[in-house]
Amino acid sequence: MDIQQYWDKAHDKYAATDWIDKPSLFAEWALQYLPHGGALLDLGAGQAQDSCFFAGKGFDVIATDLSAHALDLAKAKFLAAEFQVVNMAMPLPYSDEQFEVVYAHLSVHYFDSSQTHKLFAEIRRVLKPGGVFAALCNSDQDPEISEGQEIEPNYIEIDGITKRYFNPNDAKEFTKEFEIVVADDQGTTYKDEAKGVHNLVRLVAMKPA
Repeated sequence: MDIQQYWDKAHDKYAATDWIDKPSLFAEWALQYLPHGGALLDLGAGQAQDSCFFAGKGFDVIATDLSAHALDLAKAKFLAAEFQVVNMAMPLPYSDEQFEVVYAHLSVHYFDSSQTHKLFAEIRRVLKPGGVFAALCNSDQDPEISEGQEIEPNYIEIDGITKRYFNPNDAKEFTKEFEIVVADDQGTTYKDEAKGVHNLVRLVAMKPA
C-alpha cells in the first residue's frame, strides 16, 4: 500500500468518528496567536474541519492534502475553502510571501531530518514577514515510538509508514529562522484527551518582519 492509499483508507475510517466535523482542540487554541484574517494555508488539512473553522473566523483558506479522497469528503461538507492536492515532500506550489498563516495539524511529522528542514524552509518562504506558522506534532513521549524501526533519531517506520517524533527543543531547532512564540508539549486531540494524554508538541512561530 502506498502512502496515498494509506491516507485514503484512513480517511474513510475518520469519516465515521464523532470529531471529524468539529474544529480540533489545537485549532481553537492556536487562534489566539493568529492575525485577524488574511490568507491561510492549511497543510495536511484532511477533511478540512479546521479549514472550515478558520474560514468562519475570516481567513481566506487554501486547504491542502496528499489525499484527493480526503479533500473530496471535505468538499461534500464545506464550501468555505479552496481545496488543492499538495505533496509536502515537494516544494510548495505557492508564491513567496503569499500567506499570513501556515497551519499544520499533525501533518508535518512524516519526514526525515533533511526533508523536514526543507519543508520548514518552504513554509518560511511562503509566509509574509510577520506571518505565523502554527503546528501540532507527534511527541517523542508517545509509547508508539518504541514499536517501530528507527531510521534516524526520533524518525521511525511503523507498519510501512514513517513518522517523526518531536520534542520542544526539536521544534525550536527546525524553526531557528523564525521567532518562537510557543514550543511546548502540552497539546492534545479529542482522541488523546479521552485517555488523559496531553503531550503533543505545540509550535507557534513567527517569520521575522
